[in-house]
Amino acid sequence: MAFAESSGRGRFGARWAARLLIGLSALAPAACDDAATPSEEVPTERTWTAPAAGPDARLGLCMSVWGPGPDTLYAVGGQPQAGAAWRFDGTAWQPLTLPDGPLLNWVHGAGDVLWMVGDGGRALRSRDGGASFEAVPTGTDQPLWGVWAANDATVWAVGGDARTAPDDWAPVLLKLTADAFETVPLPTLDRTFAAIYKVWGSGPDDVIAVGARGVLLHYDGTAWAQVPVPGGLSDDLISVWGQGAERVVVAGGRNNGVALAREAGIWRRAAADALSKRPGLNGVWVAPDGTATLVGVRGAAIRLLPDDTLIRDRTDTSLVLHAVFGVADREVAVGGSLDSSPPWTGLMLEVAR
Repeated sequence: MAFAESSGRGRFGARWAARLLIGLSALAPAACDDAATPSEEVPTERTWTAPAAGPDARLGLCMSVWGPGPDTLYAVGGQPQAGAAWRFDGTAWQPLTLPDGPLLNWVHGAGDVLWMVGDGGRALRSRDGGASFEAVPTGTDQPLWGVWAANDATVWAVGGDARTAPDDWAPVLLKLTADAFETVPLPTLDRTFAAIYKVWGSGPDDVIAVGARGVLLHYDGTAWAQVPVPGGLSDDLISVWGQGAERVVVAGGRNNGVALAREAGIWRRAAADALSKRPGLNGVWVAPDGTATLVGVRGAAIRLLPDDTLIRDRTDTSLVLHAVFGVADREVAVGGSLDSSPPWTGLMLEVAR
């Protein structure tokens, strides 16, 4: 059953909707209409559609998708107090049996180990392809927004609660040690901020974490350090992905899209003028040729080429897209009715590469 759209577009009065929207930098409607095509773009070339055998929409949002191959993909999400996960077996998406717990926000894995993290400091590990899960202690009750595994032993998780007052901001940076996560102190920073939203690396000695108020962090295998953002950016940075160390792309923005690109170790703003006319961005995935697929609010799906050319894809939805991942001959984007009160409706779209 494919995910369906929801017509709920209220004033975000519910606590859970507000928390998600703050965390995803989508509190307010974007200032531009995504139907308008800036002169910097070339015409739309792809149309995203719902899979014929997608997850059950009644289980809630789809927040993240990842997998080691085209016939083994995982997605996570759910409702505020009922996390959900699915596995794609090459034919259809099937629900996985999870321990009871709240919404799951991200999935990643390495080797034979699969990781899922979510609200309330929740972390789950599976060593058998999702047949069974164990809860792994994190020492925090903050929402965890991202997890990245370099191998079975090197795993980072990040989070924080953006709805708290500035005096209570407590961004979370965790590293797996044996069978539990331990808090890693943040490096010296030039600003306070609420949360780290995602973490990704090209390897154990090249790890990047992004967060609220334009915070960009890098780990070189020994220590974390803040990376200056070109132009002194203060917009939230929501997601990061790369194709090895040579091409890394960060997506974010609150009302309008923001992207950063790292090439040959140098960070720069990517397609700044054109993306400023686009809705805020939540997710990014980078293809082997360096093309980044960016997804965000109001169904935005945009490809960013290495030369900063933008190609606007068609999604035929106004729902929020939160994450995107590509494998083999297709890409999968996920999200749902994050801009309305629960119970939430999920969304999954795919497109041929």
